[in-house]
Amino acid sequence: MTLPRRARRRVMRLRRNVLGITRNEHLIMVVLAIATGLLAGLGAVAVRHMIESVQSAGFGGGAPLSAAAGSLPFWRILLVPALGGLIVGPVIWWFARDAQGHGVPEVMLSVLLRGGKIRPRVALIKAVISAVTIGSGGSAGREGPMVHVGAGLGSTVGQWFHLPERGVKTLVAAGAAGGLAAAFNAPIAGSLFAMEVILGDFGVAAFSPIVISAVSATLVSRAFGGNPHVFDVPEYELVSVAEFVPYTALGILAGMVALGFIWTLYWQEHLWERLRIHSALKPALGGLMVGAIAITFPQVLGIGFDVVNDAMHDRLPWMLLILLVGLKLFATTLTLGSGGSGGVFVPSMFVGAMLGGAVGQTAAAVFPHLDIRPGAYALVGMGALVAGTAQAPITAVLMAFELSGDYRIILPLMVSCIIACLITQSIKKESIYTQKLLWKGISLTEGREEGILKSATVRRLMDREFIAFSVRDSLESVLSKALPSRQLTFPVIDGEGMLKGIVRFSDLKALVEDRAALSKLLVVADVALRPVSIEPGEDLQEALNLLSLHDMTGMPVVHEGRVIAMVYEKEILDLYARELKKLDLANAVAERRSYSVKTQGIELGEGYRLDTILVPESLGGKTLASSGFREDYGLEVLFMVEPETRERSFACAGMVLKAGAELVVMGTAEGLRAFRGRGRERRT
Repeated sequence: MTLPRRARRRVMRLRRNVLGITRNEHLIMVVLAIATGLLAGLGAVAVRHMIESVQSAGFGGGAPLSAAAGSLPFWRILLVPALGGLIVGPVIWWFARDAQGHGVPEVMLSVLLRGGKIRPRVALIKAVISAVTIGSGGSAGREGPMVHVGAGLGSTVGQWFHLPERGVKTLVAAGAAGGLAAAFNAPIAGSLFAMEVILGDFGVAAFSPIVISAVSATLVSRAFGGNPHVFDVPEYELVSVAEFVPYTALGILAGMVALGFIWTLYWQEHLWERLRIHSALKPALGGLMVGAIAITFPQVLGIGFDVVNDAMHDRLPWMLLILLVGLKLFATTLTLGSGGSGGVFVPSMFVGAMLGGAVGQTAAAVFPHLDIRPGAYALVGMGALVAGTAQAPITAVLMAFELSGDYRIILPLMVSCIIACLITQSIKKESIYTQKLLWKGISLTEGREEGILKSATVRRLMDREFIAFSVRDSLESVLSKALPSRQLTFPVIDGEGMLKGIVRFSDLKALVEDRAALSKLLVVADVALRPVSIEPGEDLQEALNLLSLHDMTGMPVVHEGRVIAMVYEKEILDLYARELKKLDLANAVAERRSYSVKTQGIELGEGYRLDTILVPESLGGKTLASSGFREDYGLEVLFMVEPETRERSFACAGMVLKAGAELVVMGTAEGLRAFRGRGRERRT
């Protein structure tokens, strides 16, 4: 314990000296970004060597994994991935359950909700178990642990130097960029990945530290034996403008396969989550199934760089390329869905290369006069599938460009990547990374305001006491009702209560001032605007959009055409402010306090307290919106803690409750007692 304290004092002394020399915040960030990049590069080198060591122990060293596995007895191919899973499962279960999966969503979550804070232990365990998963034949990419380790190191550096939250987040992104850059020796793509995927922002302030970190990590990777060219890419070029037809088809197919990849991965996660065996044993079963596939198709094992190289040199037959599209996709989802650890970036590249190679061979057969080289399509398909799964076309284009180093293929690459991304975004808003966050009630495809307001309906804020005008009301009657009222928008209805128009107070004021118009006014229907309304079941974000679009402070709520209430802009914005405070409170408490054991409650003042309750069997399977927590007991649910994995899912209206899970709630002592007493009342 003495050495860490001494080291910490030295770091703090160094920090004080640096701050004493300069107060230039940007310069400090650049220096820390260089340090982060160097550390991320070393972390990537360590991950790479760990994977090679495990692979050598399991399958023998020297030859690429698919070739080595082809010469081994079937029982060894079957059992080595299962043995790897048998090691990985208990380590994840006992030490860091956050470390399973593909890593990037966890980094995004730390940036979004935790101020960039990543536990060093999770990053370290992520590196070890990913090396075991991939080295033992699990179908996953090494970029996932490298990104996670780099981001964790960036977070640690930022916290050591007590940077503000913005600085810590920047170093997390810089570390992630360094990890990906070191994985592929592609600093530009690594930088764009960090900004396009991790931060979701191309801000200038973060650009310099991220790029410098990526370059530093790449230099370290190359200094320690990293191959400057991950793939041996031949020189390709666009042979004819007619090739844009098959390249367009490739983009469309890549978009559809990318959707299949996303759906299959999370379907597998749901499936394995429901499987009734201990979670520590699931990766072993998943590894056994991957090994069974690899007995016939050893190409699905591990990272598969050698197989991608074969596709880019047109060494694989058409039928094998088609089979590997499905088999690699399925093997990857088996590995990660069952609880193994690794990335999805490289498997996306693998599947894309197989798909592109198959399209290229088909195009060569259909257009024999064009001298088409199918390997070029493998390279383009690799980028297109990454663009589709990650919904990051800029990263995908630059990655493929850096790997090939050839500008001549850039046009078809851009076309296929953009088309693939448009296909996936038009059908599914969430990428392979953000889908996992959506499960936790967090949406990155919309703003924080939209995420809050879309979870509540207009019914929640309906005001049934309002002033409405009849279509036949005279000006005198209208003014006598409108002037004393604080209501500024008035529905105009007929004798049956059907909405016929809208009158704004600002319009009435203009009429009073314009005597010429006033003399022509007969009834209120003469000046009413066209009707604008909303249904009770619509979300508050839509209501706010309509109010802003039509410059109104209030809007009628209708049911079957009849006006039943009003909803007001001020009430919506007040609710948003309250919900935002609740979310900030949940984040703060989650950082301050661990809910690995049941809390006894925290007093919040003003009669409110934070506490945990268990989801009863009667509410299991219901959505939060239909549970009655708020309506019946006045309890605000902040997040749900999974009974086994201890993962926190932040509350949203559509969140499905799980019987036996813990809910962290905010409410009064009376409300908590009332909820806990409901079970006793039913038993009696």
